[in-house]
Amino acid sequence: MTEQVIDKASSFQAARARLFALAYRMLGSRAEAEDVVQDVWLKWHLAATQEVQTPAAWLTTLTTRTAIDRLRHVQRERASQATGWLPEPWLDEVAPSAEELALRAAEMSYGVMLLLERLKPDERAAFVLHEAFDCDYAEIAKILERTPGACRQIVHRAKERLRRAGAPLERPDPAAHAQIVERLRCALEAQDRVGLLRLFGEAPEVVSDAYASASAPQGLPTSTATPVFATREPAVAGWIEKVTSLARHARHAEIVSVGGATCIALICEGEVVGVIDVSTGGLPSDSPKIVALRAVTSATRLQSANRALGRAAIIQLLARIQREAVVSVAVRRDFPVDVYA
Repeated sequence: MTEQVIDKASSFQAARARLFALAYRMLGSRAEAEDVVQDVWLKWHLAATQEVQTPAAWLTTLTTRTAIDRLRHVQRERASQATGWLPEPWLDEVAPSAEELALRAAEMSYGVMLLLERLKPDERAAFVLHEAFDCDYAEIAKILERTPGACRQIVHRAKERLRRAGAPLERPDPAAHAQIVERLRCALEAQDRVGLLRLFGEAPEVVSDAYASASAPQGLPTSTATPVFATREPAVAGWIEKVTSLARHARHAEIVSVGGATCIALICEGEVVGVIDVSTGGLPSDSPKIVALRAVTSATRLQSANRALGRAAIIQLLARIQREAVVSVAVRRDFPVDVYA
């Protein structure tokens, strides 16, 4: 394919959503992913494309390599920080963009996204390309400049490391998962600590991001100074105290979809102030239990969530909640009530 035949702008635009989804899966940050895609566009715009046979493959290769370089840099930054780091949650939009549709096609749970931080950049690239984007080992080999056999081993090692770390590589039953998330939401809104503890397994892992939010609504508790990895019930109970406090100040806990998974958004004054994701497990004969809980409360990390959900959507949501509350009170006949008060 000659340079005259290739329409660079059209070729890039056709691949852009997939490139963005790939960069986001690699970096766990929308801003970092946008920077990578912009860098790829500039390189593509300046590149001589006489020998380019397949623009999409060329762009995928460049995006992967650029994301690997960027990941090496940000991993050093994250390792040097005294506070912890969690991936940026991506709330699914009601009217999805092209980027979100591409991301949904490459679904990967938030729990897996978190544990991908334990992989080396090359391992993460190979795992993401194979598991999320259905690339075969020959394609991955060209991108990483390895042999197909070596790439197969890289993906195998990555899976083993993730399994040992407890990554939920297999999706839970959607109905059962949604049910336990709804029970968690109800317990949070009711401030039911006993009910919350009943939802957890024997040795759950509980993780919260560590950034105190300077712009959090007044009275809203900030996140802890370090990530919390709780393995004993007293520790879980102490951390749940913080979560219930956050939910109390947030006023409302609502079900949202993050990367295709059912999660909980904590809402205060028209803003998302927290996103909670859980992994469930247990024997088939048992009721599912929460084996891991992750909470993102950093205002910076929740910016895209607020953009996706939108203030108007949140206001409508709160109005619906208020209407439902009014109706539930109005049906009571044992005391007078002004439903329009």
